[in-house]
Amino acid sequence: MTKYFIAAPFGNYLKFTNAISVTGSWTVEPRPGLLWQIIKTLRYVPNASGGFGWRNKIGLRNAGIHKGLERRGSFDVLSIAAIHKWDWINFDSIVPEHQSIEVNVSCPNLDKDEDATSFPYFDEFPKTHRYWCICKIPPTASNDLVDKIVDSGYNQIHASNTLPSEKGGLSGKILAPHTLRLIEYIKTKHPHVTVIAGGGVTERWHAEIYKDRGADHISLGTVCFTPWRVKKIIDGTK
Repeated sequence: MTKYFIAAPFGNYLKFTNAISVTGSWTVEPRPGLLWQIIKTLRYVPNASGGFGWRNKIGLRNAGIHKGLERRGSFDVLSIAAIHKWDWINFDSIVPEHQSIEVNVSCPNLDKDEDATSFPYFDEFPKTHRYWCICKIPPTASNDLVDKIVDSGYNQIHASNTLPSEKGGLSGKILAPHTLRLIEYIKTKHPHVTVIAGGGVTERWHAEIYKDRGADHISLGTVCFTPWRVKKIIDGTK
């Protein structure tokens, strides 16, 4: 049965009885300045897809994983992001082993560009007892990166995060061709992997396209700016 996920950071605020909220993304240490970065960088802009979409450069501003654990709901998935070499090990010592998580390896808005999948202990998370242990990948992910993630033991992949640009990460319909490419590759090369597809889902039929191409579940992000439309997508109403 198809499940709907409310993508981070919207999952911090929106809760639906028939959807799973993803909160975060949480880093090991707090990264202050969230409100200022929203005011300074969040914009609704034209993009290469011929339409408009949201762009931001918030850069994982959050209150830290300890606050994330305090605020989580019983069925929430915690999105966690490593930005320093030993963060996966630190997360393992902080996050309960049964807590569902989404490992975010692809924030485009940090001041440094490091491959978080290369940090120590990245490949140990799937070996725990979590119901959801999702790896969220960038829209520009190569086939080699997908293979590396699957070979590390992850069998739930979220495609995809925001698209990097000079002024911040782009979301919305511009992600659709990237997400479709990733679905096709994952389901062809790694058919056992569960795919959560997101990017430009603002109507129920957008979700159906992803499902027809092989996606198992759907992530809702940009549409969460209009929460009343989220409920219509989840419930399948017009």
